[in-house]
Amino acid sequence: MVYSKKASVWELSVLQLATDKVWYKGVVLKGNRDIQNKKGKAFQNAIRVICSYFTPVLSNQEICIHTKAGLIFTKTDTFGRFQAVSDKAYCEDLKITLSGSDEVLKLVQNYPVFFQEEQRTLDIISDIDDTILVSNTANIFQRIKTLLFLVPERRTVIEFTKNIFQAWEDVNPRLFYVSKSESNLFGLLTTFIKHNELPLGVLTLTPYLSFFQLIKGQKPIDFKLNAIRFLITQSRSKHYILVGDDTQKDMAIYTTLAKAYPELILKIYIRRTGKDISETQQKMWEELLATGTSASYFLPEHADSILKEIQTLKEELI
Repeated sequence: MVYSKKASVWELSVLQLATDKVWYKGVVLKGNRDIQNKKGKAFQNAIRVICSYFTPVLSNQEICIHTKAGLIFTKTDTFGRFQAVSDKAYCEDLKITLSGSDEVLKLVQNYPVFFQEEQRTLDIISDIDDTILVSNTANIFQRIKTLLFLVPERRTVIEFTKNIFQAWEDVNPRLFYVSKSESNLFGLLTTFIKHNELPLGVLTLTPYLSFFQLIKGQKPIDFKLNAIRFLITQSRSKHYILVGDDTQKDMAIYTTLAKAYPELILKIYIRRTGKDISETQQKMWEELLATGTSASYFLPEHADSILKEIQTLKEELI
């Protein structure tokens, strides 16, 4: 197939919603991009990451999603993002073109696109940085070093979070990864998830950023809270588990969600990243506990008791 030289689809996710509608979302970059996720060395990884912040997005452009059920017209925003909620079903030979053109945009990712909605007992919504992989979020210099010079296959997976996911496997939950990491890192993150055999789930990331936007901190303030609210309100799941860590605002966000959906949030897991707990972390933890929702603030040595509790909770659900 001859692909358009004008633009490429950097990431695409299609999620069947509870309303029998379908959520199409993605990011379009300018140019005919190469397939990502190529294995390389630290220097090559650093170059790829840095170059992503100098890759222009295709902003404010009308696009057309071609399905067997018909056409879906939408438009990218200033960050190159597009989304549409449609009654037109997903098909495997889906194509995306620029409006008024027959040239197909190449889909760059090497990661599942479609995620089927089913009647489920449980969904798990998880953070990424310092929740499923070590990112050193609390130390900006260590974070940059880790991001640039460790290839995805050599990044450290957080085994206990992985064990939590595995412990819930027989309930057949869906996994949603919601992170403040920008879309520039989509290829790196999906490579990490696949390499470490973590559950394949929808990634919802903040906008694809240029270097100057990154420096200026142009990320939506309530992005994570709003993204999780959307997933909860649009799903058929009866219960939710929220997984995060104590380096940013996960506890505060999950407290808000526990207050809003007390009958839906089954459990909250917060990974403790340091030996000591700051006054701010302690205050946020106490506010989370005050919601009455079951929560665990865990260290590796808590593994046995938490896994036993999971078995009890599963028996109650099943």
